[in-house]
Amino acid sequence: MSVSVFRRLWAKISNPTKCVGRDLEGNRYFEYPNPHGDVRTKRVVKYRRGYDMWTYIAGEKRLPVQWTSWLTHTRSHPPTYQELLADLERQRRVLQNAAMIEAREREAREAAQLASPSHAPTQSPENTDTTSEAPSVQASSSPNARSGVSADQTPTPSKPQHSTEPSKPDPWEAARAKADGDQPQSWAPRAVRRGG
Repeated sequence: MSVSVFRRLWAKISNPTKCVGRDLEGNRYFEYPNPHGDVRTKRVVKYRRGYDMWTYIAGEKRLPVQWTSWLTHTRSHPPTYQELLADLERQRRVLQNAAMIEAREREAREAAQLASPSHAPTQSPENTDTTSEAPSVQASSSPNARSGVSADQTPTPSKPQHSTEPSKPDPWEAARAKADGDQPQSWAPRAVRRGG
């Protein structure tokens, strides 16, 4: 037991805890030697005064990615101050570029909305035909019009079918037909004989 105490004491003296660096927010990062030999060192962060670690753990703030990777031994050397500043500048540029792209897309959407007003219904040349005038002619010459029946009670003509467009089967029709048989069925596993 006394050997391990002396070994730990010697490890503390020979490899003292050292502050490796700081991030841009003032958090300090330390590296402790491992008392069990040449395995990985222990790396910790001490948050700046006035800040609680829950500020970072709860998600309001994040430690820099470079320091997080150093803490988890993903990178062997701690990040430099210049590297942290360069990353901060990169993040600022990304946010600025994203804002510019969003503004450009917003302007394009607004221009598209102004170019095609939604208040005027558009008709394609295929859908225009003279059947819209036919009900008024039929209403005046129909026997119901002569007998005093109002035009509201006359049957409206059905939507004309275009003969130029081939009729396609409705994919949902087959699903509706099968809907009656979609009830849950009981399941019993089959017994399989193995061996002989």
